[in-house]
Amino acid sequence: MPSRRPSVSSDHRRPTSISSITKRKNSPVEVTMGRTTTKTAGRNRLEKNSWRLAGTAAVVALALCPPTMAAEWKFTPALDIAETYTDNLRLSPSGSATSDFVTQISPGIAIAGTGRGLHVKADYVMQNLAYARERSGISTNHMLNARANAELVEELFFLDGKAAISQQNVSPFGPQTNSNLNLTDNRADVRTWNVSPHLRHRFGQTATAQLRYTRDAVDTSTGSLLDTESDRVLFNLNSGPAFKSLGWGVQYSNQKTHYSDAATLEMEEIALNLRYLISPRFSLTTSVGHEDNNYLSIGEQPSGYFWSAGFVWTPSERTSITASAGRRFYGASYSLAASHRTRNTVWSVGYHEDITTTQSQFAVPMTIDTAGFLNQLWKSSIPDSETRAQVVDAFIRSTGLPASLAQAVNTFTNRVFLQKTAQASVALNSAKNTLVLSLFNTRRDGQSTQAIDNALLGAANALLEDNTRQFGANAVWNWRLSSRTSLNFGAGYTRAHSISTGRRDNDKSFRLALVRQFQPRLKGVIEYRRLRHASSESNSDFRENAITASLLMGF
Repeated sequence: MPSRRPSVSSDHRRPTSISSITKRKNSPVEVTMGRTTTKTAGRNRLEKNSWRLAGTAAVVALALCPPTMAAEWKFTPALDIAETYTDNLRLSPSGSATSDFVTQISPGIAIAGTGRGLHVKADYVMQNLAYARERSGISTNHMLNARANAELVEELFFLDGKAAISQQNVSPFGPQTNSNLNLTDNRADVRTWNVSPHLRHRFGQTATAQLRYTRDAVDTSTGSLLDTESDRVLFNLNSGPAFKSLGWGVQYSNQKTHYSDAATLEMEEIALNLRYLISPRFSLTTSVGHEDNNYLSIGEQPSGYFWSAGFVWTPSERTSITASAGRRFYGASYSLAASHRTRNTVWSVGYHEDITTTQSQFAVPMTIDTAGFLNQLWKSSIPDSETRAQVVDAFIRSTGLPASLAQAVNTFTNRVFLQKTAQASVALNSAKNTLVLSLFNTRRDGQSTQAIDNALLGAANALLEDNTRQFGANAVWNWRLSSRTSLNFGAGYTRAHSISTGRRDNDKSFRLALVRQFQPRLKGVIEYRRLRHASSESNSDFRENAITASLLMGF
C-alpha cells in the first residue's frame, strides 16, 4: 500500500524546537488593524525576490528545454471589465458599514504548450481595483497558476515545476470572502513555487524505481507567517508485473523545512508496503515503518514506529475504494479514498490525517481538485481529453468554483499541527443542469508550542488557533436556459469553532448570476451576492449585499 505523504527529518542528535523563534534586532514588529506585519531588512527583501525569480526561472527553464522546440504553443489574452456596488466594503459590523462602487480592469493571458515530452499550462491575471470613495488609490492583485512537466531524457530523467499566486483568508475567525474587492485585515497574498527533477527507471518486469528531489517555497504578505523553503528527497522502489500475487514497495523520505527567523523543521520516514492480491479486483494491504520528527512536541514524542492495514477494492473501472486503519505515535490513524462515477454523476468520499504545517498545506494541499473531479463528470459524454478540459475550465470560470472543493480555511499559524479532514463531493449533470455539492469537516490540533504565534496572533489570541474545528457545505447549480444563456446559483455555509477559547463563527453566502455569451469571445455577467457573518465574539456580526456587472473579452 502506498505510504502516507510524509513530511521529514534528518539530524537526530538533539531535538530543535520550532518554537525557538527570535526576531532580528533590525526587524521590529508593528501591528496595524489587528494584522501583524514585519519590517524586513534589505537582505530579507533580496531573499524574497530571489525565490520569486527562482520560481519564474523554473517555468522558463522548462519552456526552453530541448523538447519544446517542436511544441505547439497557444496564447490567449483576455480582459475582464467589471463594476461592483457593495453596501459593506470593509465587512464591518452593523452600524459602521460603508458602501462603495468598485471598478475592476483585469487583463490576463492563458498559455498552453504541448510537445513531445512537454506539457505547459499557465494562467495569469492582473486584477486592478479602483474605489470611488475609498482613498487608497488603485489596488492591484496578481493571480497566477502555472505548471510544466518535461521529459528531458526519454524514460529516465524528468523535470516538473509549479508556481502560484493567490489571495487567501488568514483565519476562519473573522470576515470571510472570496472576493478581493472587500477591504479586510483577514486576507493576504500567498505565493508558492516548486521545482522537482527526478529519475525513473524500470528494471524489466521486476521493479520500478524513482529518485526525486523537490525544492519549494511559500511566502505570504503577512510578515509574521514565517516564509519557508523546503528540500525533500524521496526514493521508492516498487515491485513490477513479475510479482503477481504479492506486491511490495519500499519508500524513504527526508525533508527539511527552513523557516525565516526560526529553527529548521526536519522530518523523516521509511516504510515497507505490501499488497496481497485476493482476486483481480480485491487486495489486502499493509504498511510498517518508522518516522522521526524533530519539533518540540507538547504531547507525545513525535517519533516512533507506525503500522496500518487495509484493502483496495475496484469492483468496476468506475468504482474504487481504498481504506486503512493503523497506529502512529499520536494514536490511532485512518484513511479512506472512495470514488464512483456513472454516465451523468461522479461521487467522491475521503478521509486523511497527517502531521503538517500551514506552509505545507499551501504547497501540497490535502483537498479535492475541482478540475480533476469535474473531468470525471464529463468523461463519458466528452471522450476527447482536450475538449473536456476546455468544458471543465469554462464551467469553473462561469460558476466561480474554487480550485479545490470541500476546503477549510488554511489557518495562518507557524505551529506544527495534526490535521484530520473528512471530505465528500458529488456532481450531477443533465442536458440543461449541472449540480455540484461538497462537504468538509476539518479538525486541527496544535502539536508544538503557542509561543511561535505570538507575533502573528498576539499573546492574547494565541489560544484562538490552538485546537480548531471547521465544517462547511457548498452547492453550485448551473441552469442552461439556452445555448448562450445560463443561470448560476451558489450557496455556502461554514462553521468555525475554537475549542480552547470557545469562540464560534458562522458564515452564510448566496450567489445568483446571469451569464450571456454574446459572441464566441465576448461574455457578459450580472451577479448578486449576499454574505452573512455571525460570531460569539461581541460586535463582530456583519452582512453584505453586492451586485456586479462585468464583460469578459477574449482575443
